[in-house]
This record gives sequence, structure tokens and C-alpha cells, in this order.
Amino acid sequence: MDGTEIIREQELPLTGLIEPGAGFRIGSPSFSFTTVQRDGSRWTSVDQEHRLQVESVLRRQGTAVVIEHRMENVGTEVSPPIDVIEPLHLVFRQPMENWRHIFASGGTSEDFYPPTAYTTHERSRMKAGHGSNRPPLIESHPMGRSSNQNLPLLISLASTAPESDGLFCGLEWSASWYMGWNGAGEGKSSLAVGVKVNGMRLDPGESLQLPAVHLGFFSGGPAAATNALRRYLYEHVCARYHGELMIPRANYSTWFGLDNRIDAERLRAEARRAAELGLEVFAIDASWFPGNFPEGVGNWNRIDESKFPEGLAPFAQYVAELGMGLGMWFEVERAVEGTWAVQEHPEWFVPVPQPAWGRGQYYHLNLAEPDAQDWVIETVGGWIERLGLRWSRWDYNIEPRPFWEAVDPTLKIQFKYMQGLYRVLDTLMSRYPDWMVEGCSSGGRRIDIGTMKRAHTFWFSDQTGDPFLCRYMQARANRFLPGHLLDSTVAVPLRVGDAGYDDTALLSRMLGKLAFDGDVASWSPELTKKMAAWAKMFKATRHLMVQDFYQLLPIPTTIASWDALQFASYDGAEAALFVYAGSQADQSSIRLKGLDAAKTYQVKRGPNGSEAIAATGAELMSIGITVDLAADGAGMWTISAY
Repeated sequence: MDGTEIIREQELPLTGLIEPGAGFRIGSPSFSFTTVQRDGSRWTSVDQEHRLQVESVLRRQGTAVVIEHRMENVGTEVSPPIDVIEPLHLVFRQPMENWRHIFASGGTSEDFYPPTAYTTHERSRMKAGHGSNRPPLIESHPMGRSSNQNLPLLISLASTAPESDGLFCGLEWSASWYMGWNGAGEGKSSLAVGVKVNGMRLDPGESLQLPAVHLGFFSGGPAAATNALRRYLYEHVCARYHGELMIPRANYSTWFGLDNRIDAERLRAEARRAAELGLEVFAIDASWFPGNFPEGVGNWNRIDESKFPEGLAPFAQYVAELGMGLGMWFEVERAVEGTWAVQEHPEWFVPVPQPAWGRGQYYHLNLAEPDAQDWVIETVGGWIERLGLRWSRWDYNIEPRPFWEAVDPTLKIQFKYMQGLYRVLDTLMSRYPDWMVEGCSSGGRRIDIGTMKRAHTFWFSDQTGDPFLCRYMQARANRFLPGHLLDSTVAVPLRVGDAGYDDTALLSRMLGKLAFDGDVASWSPELTKKMAAWAKMFKATRHLMVQDFYQLLPIPTTIASWDALQFASYDGAEAALFVYAGSQADQSSIRLKGLDAAKTYQVKRGPNGSEAIAATGAELMSIGITVDLAADGAGMWTISAY
């Protein structure tokens, strides 16, 4: 009997290659766990020498398994220092160099093309390292935010064959982590998924819940890997709304275009225009509180009366009368010196270094404290109740590593902190089922399975100004994430008017979740009507953004390269095609994927349904659609079987 036996019993692709073992790794090489008991999908492993016990459970979810461990010190003395916590450690009867690994950069914000954010990377023919010293293949940023360096998702195919079997994995964890492969003896290789700690110890009787590991299996090669991962996340991980799978909303937000320059009169004008655009949520971002952003972060107790003399209740009613839900920004995990939060509860706030863009002393809230959790629940919940909020951007513009080390240099604080954060969000979402959460962390720097379970979408990058960068990031991120998680916006600076807002500007933010920011009230009626037609088309096709995804042309490497992407329903009955020209006008034949070869499809371009043609699925996949685009142009086509 061994810990990996139950994984092999699932009889999924590759599970037959897994060697007997504990299935996890804790401590130094001197730690040795033996499975002593099994009861169905639960088992117990013990290290007798160090008096550590691990209770494990496995749940099957589709073609994936979720494995959870609780570690306990069952001895009478403090445990030895623990430097390794790997909730997943598997050995495969497969040579290291046979694997092909696919992963992505994290959700950063660049001002060059192609950006680093969400770029796809591949590694193959990797050689085994010496001992256990091979660096991780992917990992969190040294400062601790989970997706600041890499997205915490890894696809590994068993070979370079086009239809190879493979696996994907991720950790339900929003702190520091790593994933890597190494050699494990002749003809063998090992996969490790771990949490970064530094000599942490467990007191006698102390237990620790380790983050859950999500491990999925598939057949069919890289495209099948993408769609297996996206579908698993969408159906088994991502937060639902009123119990239903989430469909991306079309919303408005103030920040990218107006920043701190908001007041009741200006926002009424923006709300009227947002309603004309057909948007569903109107969100007030940072600076609704006294002190503006960032200096006022922590003043969660009251509205800035200089901007909203009557408070926000009348405006909330106005937004509701226009047919939209009201949204409101929070960043409760951070506060600035002198604000209400720090003055009211200094015992919960830990001083941290000031970022280059900040002013004043910054503090990190210690959500490991149950009282601090309750305070956040009541503070945010109070605003949800008073204003009938339907949406909040939950931001996190701070690096956690200095806070963790100040409280606990061993980094064990991460476990209680994440439990606290998850409790806060779980409680609020349960208590207020009409409320949607938009995860944010200076853009997309905390996107992981832990936050996916507690957010209905993500503000996935602070880069909003350049449509080419926005499109590149949204397109690349779709290879790993269902589209509703990828919130991008058409950002309109104050009083800018119509200049620069064409089809390309809109379609470059439509590959997932579409939003509008800033001074849309400065647009002409003519442009507003055109953008409203695109928003309507987005709402008519958004159900496809969470289904299958295909990269139809090679990923662009220069501004001259074309890009073509397709979303398709699982049954192949309908699809949406997006094509983006390079820096020169050209014509290209784009071959589609995922259709039914025997069916006949109607193909239409844009909101007006122009250039309509009829073709069989076989013709669309073998011959394709001929696309003519001007330099830097873009187009969208719908494909429907009849």
C-alpha cells in the first residue's frame, strides 16, 4: 500500500506510469513517510522518527483529481525545521528528456510589444539536474504574489508527438510556490509542486492544512491540453454566480481615464453613456473615500463628501434606474499611515517598505488574525448592504514577502493568512449572492486556483492604453484560462473624444471580458452607437469565450505579424473568429478548427452581418476564410451551423 496507489486506480492517461510512493514530500531527505492506513479515498502516512502524520484525501473531478493533505505533529516535542513542503511529488516511469512543458509568464504590465505578460513558453528535451538542485521550471515572484512571475499552471505532455497524452497541474494557493521536473533515476522523472518555506516548525499537537493540488490528465496534444485545462477550471474551479457557471459581464469602471477626478455630476454623465452602451455594471474605482488614491487607502468608513455631498446612496439609485448594478473598489489588505483603518486597529497592521510610486508609511493587514477577518467582513459587507452593491474590484497593490518575514521569518504565516483571506471572501460571497468579485493585484499578479474560486473575473493587467498589447495579452492568456477571467477595457482619457477609437480598439479588448473605462461621455453619439453595436455583439457571443479556444496562426513575434484566434462551442455548432492584421495591409486565408465537417455553416462579419457566406465545416477547416484587412486592422466573424 502506498499514497500514489489511489491515483493509479483512476485509470486516466499517464496514471499507469506513476511509481509507488507517498505522493508528497515534506522535510529534508531524512524525513520518510510510510502509508499506514487507507479507507477508500483517504489515507494516512506517518514519519515515525520525526513524529509527523499526514492525513490525505483524493477527490475525482472529471478527468482530474484534487488531493488535500493535513500535516500534524503527533509528538511531544517541536518538529525539526521543515524546508520542503510539496503537496505533490510524483515519480513517473518516463525519461526526463521526453517531456514537453508549456507555461506562461505572469500578469505584469509592459509598455512594449510583444509584452512579457502571459507570453507562452515551451521547454522540451530537458536534462536531469544534479541531485535535487535543478531550479524550478516555474515559480512565484521572490516578493510573493502568486502570478507576478509565472501563471501558477503547468501543462506537461509526455512526448513531442502531435497527439500526445499529458497532464496539467496547479496549486490552490495565493502565496509563494514552485513547480518543477527533475530526473529520478534511470529512465524516470519527478514532478514537484511546492510551497516556499524557510525552516518552519510545528509545535506538539499543531496541524497545518496544506494547499490542495489539482492534477488533470488529457489526450490529444497541445490544443487538447489547452481546452482540457480551460474546461476544468471553468466547470470545477471558477466561482459561480447564483449557482450557475459564470458568463462574462460587460461593465464600466472609472479609474483608467478618470483616476481620482470623479464626482457625482461627472459620474452621472458617465453612467448615462454606459447605459447607452448597454453595459451591465457601473463600478466606482479607487478614490470614493477621503484622501484619494493612494494616500487615502484605509479610509473605508466614509465617502468623500467633497465629491459626493449627498453620499453614494442617491447615485446608487440613479445607476439602478438606468438598469445597471453598482460596483465599488476595495483594497482592504493594505492601508496608509494616518487613515481610519490604521488608527482604529493598529494591532492588526504591520509596517512594510514603501513602494517607489507610494507616499507615506504603508501597512499590511494581518488576515491571519480572526478578529481582522471579521472586521473586513463587516466593513465590506456594510457597504454591500447599504448601497446594494453588485460588484467589487478586490485589489492588492502590495508585495507580501516583507510582511510575512516581519511576522514570521519561517513563512509559516502564509498558511493562516491564506485561510483568513479565503474565509473573508467565502463569507462575503455566501452572505451576498448578488455580489460579484473582480480579482485584482496591480493587474494580474494574484491569479491562481485559490483566487479563481473566489472571483468572477480578474482585472488581468494594468496595461490598458495600447490596443495591440491588450490584444496580445488577452489572446495568450486564453491558452490557459477561460475567457471570462480576462477583463480588459477600452480606456478613454478625460475629454479625449472619438480620436483613436475604431474597430481595432474594441476588438483588441473583446477576447474574454469586455469593459469600458474613463470618459465615455466624451464620445459623440455616432461613436457611441457604433460601440454599443459591438457591445451587443459581445453579449451575443460571450458564451463562446468560456468554451474551446484555438490559436490559428503562429503566436506573433513582431508588430508586423498577423494574429488569428477562434472560440468554439463544445459541440462545434458555433464559433467566433478574431483576426488582427500586422503593420501592413494584407490578405490571409484562415483555416478554422473544432467544427463539424459534415455540417453547413453561415459565416458573417461584424455586428452588421456583412460578407455573409455559406460553407461546410470541412471547407472552413481545410480551405478557410479569406480575410482582407488594412494595416493594423481587425475583424470578427461569427460561424453558425444551420
